[in-house]
Amino acid sequence: MKTVILSGGIGSRLRDIVKDVPKPMADINGIPFLEYLTENMINYGTDEFIFCVGYKREVIQDYFKDNYKGIPVKYSVEEELLGTGGAIRQAFDLFNIDNAVIINGDTFVKMDYTQFYKDMKGEKLGLALKYVDNASRYGLVETENGRVVNFCEKKDSVEAGFINAGIYYIDKTLFNKELPKKFSFEKDILEKEIKNLKPKFYRADDYFIDIGIPDSYKQAVKELKYHIKGKQKALFLDRDGVINIDKHHVYKIEDCEFVDGIFDLCKKAKSEGYLLIVVTNQAGIAKGIYTEEDYFKFRDYVHSEFEKHGCPIDAEYYCPYHKEAVIEKYKQESYDRKPNPGMILKAQKDFNIDLSKSILIGDKESDIQAGKTANIGRLIKFKKETDNLLLQGLNL
Repeated sequence: MKTVILSGGIGSRLRDIVKDVPKPMADINGIPFLEYLTENMINYGTDEFIFCVGYKREVIQDYFKDNYKGIPVKYSVEEELLGTGGAIRQAFDLFNIDNAVIINGDTFVKMDYTQFYKDMKGEKLGLALKYVDNASRYGLVETENGRVVNFCEKKDSVEAGFINAGIYYIDKTLFNKELPKKFSFEKDILEKEIKNLKPKFYRADDYFIDIGIPDSYKQAVKELKYHIKGKQKALFLDRDGVINIDKHHVYKIEDCEFVDGIFDLCKKAKSEGYLLIVVTNQAGIAKGIYTEEDYFKFRDYVHSEFEKHGCPIDAEYYCPYHKEAVIEKYKQESYDRKPNPGMILKAQKDFNIDLSKSILIGDKESDIQAGKTANIGRLIKFKKETDNLLLQGLNL
C-alpha cells in the first residue's frame, strides 16, 4: 500500500501559530503533525510514502529524508502550485503509481486503512466519510447504497451528517482523460464528476481532526497525543453535586462551594494515570436561568481552581438542551443529555478512552444510567451524607 500525502500547504489561516514551516509540520506537543500521520499509516502497513511538497519543502525533506523507520520516502516537488489534483496526478506520473491511498497533510483520521485499501481495490475512486454533529464548516455529503452521489454547499446553519474526511483511494485510471496541469481534486473531480463517478465510500467512525484553523489546531494539541499512545482510562465526574455542592442551577462564581475531598481525589486519580473528564447536564441554559456565557465563566473558574490544586481537568462536556426549554434553540431531545451516554461517548473518541477501565462518579440516577449504557467499568453513586468519606477513601 503506497501512501501519498499532500504536504505543500502554506497554512495561511495559521500564520500566527505556524511560522516558517509548511502547515503539515506544525508543532503538536514537540512533534510535527506530519509525523503523527506517518506513524498512523505505518501501523496499517504502508510500504512507501510519497510526499507532495512545495512551500518550504526542505523542512519536510530534511526531517524525513529518503527513509523513515524503514519505510522508503519519495518526494513529488511542485515547482509551482498545482492544486490538489495537479499534485496527486504529478506524483502518480512521476513514480508510475498504479493505485494509492491519498491523505491530506493537515488532517488526522483514525481508521483501519488496511481494510479501506482492501475494500476499495478495483474501484477507480474511493472516499472515507466521517459523520459529524455539525457539518457547517465542511459541507454535507449525500450517499446512496454505499456510494457518494452528491456534495452539498457549506451552510452557516448547524446540520449533522457525513463530511468528506479527506482520505481517498485512487486508481491511475481516474486520470485517463484530458486535464489541465493545475486543478483542484475536490472541485474539478469530486464535485463536477460525482454523479458519473459515484465512488464507493468507507465510514470512518473513530477520531478525526484537521488543523486548518486556530481552534482545531489547539484542539489537536490537546487531544492528539492520546491517539498515539495506547488506550487511556478516565475518571468521569458529574459537576453539580460531585465537584461543587449542588445549590440548584449554580452558575455564579460566588456561589461555588467545592465538595470536601474532591481535589484530593482528583490528585490521586491523576497520579494513577486517569484523565479527568467532566460530563454535566446544564438545563439551566435551556430554561433561561443563565446563559452559555455564564456557564463558560463558571467552568473556567472551576478549571482554574483544579489547576491550582495540581489536578487539571482534561475536558468538560456539557449539554444545554432540554425538551421543556423556554429558549427555542435549546428545545430538543439530545443524545448528550444524561441518562443518555452521548457526552461520555464523545470523550471516548476524543481521548481514546477504554471505558471498561474507567470510573464514573455521579450523584443522580441519570448519571449512573449514562455510565451503564456507555459500559463504564465502575460506577459510584455519590451521597452527600458520606461525601468526604467516599471521596477521600475511594480506592481507585
